[in-house]
Amino acid sequence: MNTVVLGLGNPIRTDDGVGVFAIRKLASENQFTHDVRMIEGGTLGLDLLPSLRGVTHLLALDAVDTGAVPGALSRFADEELANLPIGNSVHLLGLADLLGIINLLDGPPREVVLLGVQPKSTEWGTTLSSEVEPHLRELVEAARRQIANWLVQESPATPLM
Repeated sequence: MNTVVLGLGNPIRTDDGVGVFAIRKLASENQFTHDVRMIEGGTLGLDLLPSLRGVTHLLALDAVDTGAVPGALSRFADEELANLPIGNSVHLLGLADLLGIINLLDGPPREVVLLGVQPKSTEWGTTLSSEVEPHLRELVEAARRQIANWLVQESPATPLM
């Protein structure tokens, strides 16, 4: 299993940076001893391709405009990602492009999940809005649960004696 958690966003555009802030928090807690790589992808787009080759499980964290109340968490998996309008995330086009190229080069990852947080503001600023900041922990916890779920699915069964 080759798992990558990718934090997307621009940390100098207020809530747009929520994915970057989340990956920093998740990486600093370092609770996973398995093959889980944390990548602060920011706004690198296709420059992330070498880091994502051969990935079997990809978890992306980003601000996604779903029209919900600021701070609301959303989850999109596999086919749901293909049906999202491109305009819902500043970085979704880059993520879609990355996934398309990975599919062509290596075949698709077994599982892809995007955890998104509804932004309040994407104006210039280096901190999350007061509406989104309290939900950062919720995003980190959702990411942790997703990773743990994948690790449990992939661990070999204990043989019965």
